[in-house]
Amino acid sequence: MRLGVVGGGAWGSALAHTFSQRHEVLVYDRNPQKVDLINRGIYPADVSLKISPRVRATNDLKDLLEFSEIVILSVPTQAVREILKVIPRWEKPLINTAKGVEIETFKTVGEIVEELHPESEYFVLSGPSFAREVVLGKPTAVVLSGKDENLGRELQNALNLSRFRIYWNSDTKGVELGGALKNVIAIAVGICDGMEMGLNARSALITRGLNEMAFLGERLGARRDTFYGLSGLGDLVLTATGDLSRNRRFGLAIGRGKAIEEALREIGTVEGYHTVRAVFGLAKKLSLELPITETVYRVLYENLPLSEAVEYLLNRSPKSEY
Repeated sequence: MRLGVVGGGAWGSALAHTFSQRHEVLVYDRNPQKVDLINRGIYPADVSLKISPRVRATNDLKDLLEFSEIVILSVPTQAVREILKVIPRWEKPLINTAKGVEIETFKTVGEIVEELHPESEYFVLSGPSFAREVVLGKPTAVVLSGKDENLGRELQNALNLSRFRIYWNSDTKGVELGGALKNVIAIAVGICDGMEMGLNARSALITRGLNEMAFLGERLGARRDTFYGLSGLGDLVLTATGDLSRNRRFGLAIGRGKAIEEALREIGTVEGYHTVRAVFGLAKKLSLELPITETVYRVLYENLPLSEAVEYLLNRSPKSEY
């Protein structure tokens, strides 16, 4: 097949490299330096790594759309609407890999696509996957979901590789939310570790954070069991504990006393920083109690001192576990 990847960053170029084992791949990015690196077989996110010479790149979106049978969207969530607005009517498969919620509308990427391109065949690819490890060919398992299961199974078979295993899950809303919400919890865990609160506290945050993710997911129409799979628990554990995670590194920096703006400059795109703002707004709109999300929001956007944040979480009234 002919795959077009919109976004030549760490994840987009990693997917392009991986899928080029079986398919023709063209990457679009508006940054000419990234385009040049990809066309020279260099991984843009780490120039010490090579990617397949079968991957080509362009800075002309029209060229990519004319080439592609399938478009893989690999840009930050807050840039998705901008990209979709310049794509003409698209009736072919559109696979999203962004993990976030739009700040202004509280919409998932699937809901943005439904608004702007209802004619497209929408799918989401998510799960525990550091881009660098994918480029290095390390074993990875992810999950694919979409509204057309028959077509989704065909895509699953076409894109599945020996070291990039793809599972199917029919709960598209749950798969999208799992990938987005775990970034908020990963920031919380990073802050906890940065403050040297200990492994007990880390485990508690991951466990209660997962419950918070599933609670919100159910209220938004997702299935609870989806959050115990690859896009929920799997991605949460990876992002909260793996130091390749930007969300974890951001939390670590905040926990160690670094200013938020400085940490963002050093690390780059941190999806959870934006997602927590959207999820906090959504929770207020729906009158839902999300204590970990609320605390991360108040630390990042209202300058709540970390000592007060810890006291707030530890001194809440006792609850049932479920």
